[in-house]
Amino acid sequence: IIRSIHDVKATDLGPDSVRFKAEVNFDGREVTRLHLQKLDLERILKDIQGYTTVTELERFLLEHGEQVVDKLGSEVDRIEMKLKKDNPEIRHVDLEIL
Repeated sequence: IIRSIHDVKATDLGPDSVRFKAEVNFDGREVTRLHLQKLDLERILKDIQGYTTVTELERFLLEHGEQVVDKLGSEVDRIEMKLKKDNPEIRHVDLEIL
C-alpha cells in the first residue's frame, strides 16, 4: 500500500518522548483495491449497467471517489497507531500524504 517514504524526521522531545514525521507516497491502486474488497462488485456492475445518464455515472464516481479518500485516511490513522504501539517512545506521529 505504501509506494515510498520521504523526508523522515524523528525529534527527541525529552526522556522517552519522540516526534516522528514522514511524507508517504501511497499506491492509489492498492488503496482502491482495499476499498473494493468490502463492496459487492456484482451488484455494482448491475447498477452501472442500468445508468442512462452522465449525471448518474458522475454521482456514482463521486460517491466512490469519496470512499477511497476516506479509506486512505483510515489507512494513515492505522499506520500512525501501529507506529505508536510498536514504538512506545513515539508520542506524536505526523504522516503526510504525497
